[in-house]
Amino acid sequence: MPNDIEMANKSPTCYCGADRDLSKVEVQCCLCLRFCHHDCISITTGPMLPFMTNYQFLCKDCSPNKPEEQFIKKTATFNQLCTTVLANLTQQSSSQTFFSRDREILPFIDEKWDLLTFSQKKNKPTLHASVYKALGREDLFVSSDIAGELMIALRERSLDKISPMNEKIFEIMNPNVCRDQSPNTSNTMNSILSSSNIISLQTNQSGNGIFHGSSSANSVTSLTNSEVTRRTSKRKLATENSMNAKRRGDIPKLERLIPKSFPPEYPFNKEGYRYHLAEPDPHSPFRQKFDETEVWAGKPIPGHLYRTFLENECLLSLNDRAQQLKLNDDRLTITGDKGYCSVRSTHSVSHGTWYYEVTITSMLSDTATRIGWAQHLANLQTPIGTDKFGYSWRSRKGTIFHEACGLHYSNEGYSENDVLGFLIILPKTTPPDVILPRKYKKLPLVKFKNYIYFEERDDLRTGEANLKSANGGKIIFYKNGINQGVAFTNIYEGNYYAAISIYYGATVSVNFGPTFVHPPTDSPIPWKPLTESITETYCTHALNDILFHISHDEQNMDLNDSTTMTKNLGRNTNRDRSRRLTTLSAPLFE
Repeated sequence: MPNDIEMANKSPTCYCGADRDLSKVEVQCCLCLRFCHHDCISITTGPMLPFMTNYQFLCKDCSPNKPEEQFIKKTATFNQLCTTVLANLTQQSSSQTFFSRDREILPFIDEKWDLLTFSQKKNKPTLHASVYKALGREDLFVSSDIAGELMIALRERSLDKISPMNEKIFEIMNPNVCRDQSPNTSNTMNSILSSSNIISLQTNQSGNGIFHGSSSANSVTSLTNSEVTRRTSKRKLATENSMNAKRRGDIPKLERLIPKSFPPEYPFNKEGYRYHLAEPDPHSPFRQKFDETEVWAGKPIPGHLYRTFLENECLLSLNDRAQQLKLNDDRLTITGDKGYCSVRSTHSVSHGTWYYEVTITSMLSDTATRIGWAQHLANLQTPIGTDKFGYSWRSRKGTIFHEACGLHYSNEGYSENDVLGFLIILPKTTPPDVILPRKYKKLPLVKFKNYIYFEERDDLRTGEANLKSANGGKIIFYKNGINQGVAFTNIYEGNYYAAISIYYGATVSVNFGPTFVHPPTDSPIPWKPLTESITETYCTHALNDILFHISHDEQNMDLNDSTTMTKNLGRNTNRDRSRRLTTLSAPLFE
């Protein structure tokens, strides 16, 4: 390997000493960063185009096998592919920088596919969809509507800066930017460099380098079918290859799958089970011990290493809804389908006074809605108010429902274009642990579509037995800013979500605040929009996790014994838990 002095004294130009020629293929050394003309190197690279970045090259001065060069060509991602195409189009044009996506970019890709990448070409609809997605990257490309046609240009206007090493520097400086999938992710290659040495390279007959190396072992076993099964995620025994991968600095698979937002595919809450998206808990005091011991190999990963993923906006829930309902992309408008089905909001409230609005966007004569508040055990396949866990107001005749009992409430119902308000008053409860959300760290973990979820089984009998009326709890409904009176009093304690039930094809839009069309100015108690529950949700979940770690840290858990966790989970009595919680101050949640 060349030392720093040798690299500093090297000329950044090609072997021939000539300057760069952007109209021809050039390759950049990943160590000394020099650009070499394709015609000046001796190793076979296969067919290439100018401005390609999906390769790694070592010049004859940097190669460990001097004077032999080393070259490896990788599968191009669609980001790289589109960058190469736009750079070539820009180079070929004397003045044009914006190019038509459909007339110029896609035909170039179709014509030059074999030069751009060696992966198998996808069918046209799939290929075009992948290109459209890649061109939507605002950090790489600029789009403009010119004469009614979508035009795309490179954000990097200096073509001489397009190179593999500049791409790597961009990735390091922007670690949170998502990278798209390559056309064929199954043929991924490891880096040409390891932490201690450079691994040798073999070349096949076509000239493409083949790299032989180990791959990281998966930390979690995937479920065998597309549905979530009753099987928890398990940890695999660390192998020599996986340990080598960790030494090379590879990111473990579980860490790569930390959700940044709710996944596009998810399990629905149904059939007595509910699923809560989980993310690794960086504050778990046992995480390092778990990573270092192999006693847990083949056993379920303990839930205390994870925490629930919390969304940073108050919206209608993606998975806490009946699957038949159609949710718009903004997650604030929902349309029914056939029989009564329900949806809950992403955030709940347990004390205080809260308000949200619903606008009836469309409601034909044969459709109906029931809207109100519901706890997490309310059945999503029935209208809200059928059981003890929900309270609702029906559009027909203005009837209110609780425990499947309908009572006369307002003189008339509500219809299309009406703006409805829903105010709930929840007094502070004792003991204070009622304020805290349910505990998830004791639940089993399951894997669905490469993401981890807590799996919770509904216990309706226990839930009904634990219901307790909240003295002073009320629910008030509003129609177009007019108070319709108190609908329910002494409602049950608990965590309440905004809940909507729709019969057939009615459509409603929800507004969680902070600005409302008709705010409840006559409320007897100061109120807050439901969107302000986001901060409280973060606080209560964080406090829940802290209490869990503190209480189990007191037990001096031994992670070298896989049975210790199960034993310790049941050690804390209700009296001990209440003793710890009574030290909390109620203003913490205000």
